[in-house]
Amino acid sequence: MARSPRIALLVAAVALPLGAAAVTWAWPEPPAPRPPIEVKLRDHPAPPPPPSSSTPVVVPPPPVVPPGDDQDDDGADDD
Repeated sequence: MARSPRIALLVAAVALPLGAAAVTWAWPEPPAPRPPIEVKLRDHPAPPPPPSSSTPVVVPPPPVVPPGDDQDDDGADDD
């Protein structure tokens, strides 16, 4: 009589995942999003452009890294 509960557990262990997979596979896809009816690009006037300066902005180059420095913050020299 001990075989009957084992067989029932085995059937449940196989049937439950298969049933979940079948339900997931048969589940309908959600509907695709719909485009908006009307698109407004600007409701109010655009801000004025920033005043341009006649002098170019100069960005300094980065500092020179000495040879053999791995640029880590751990203090060790790991090449």
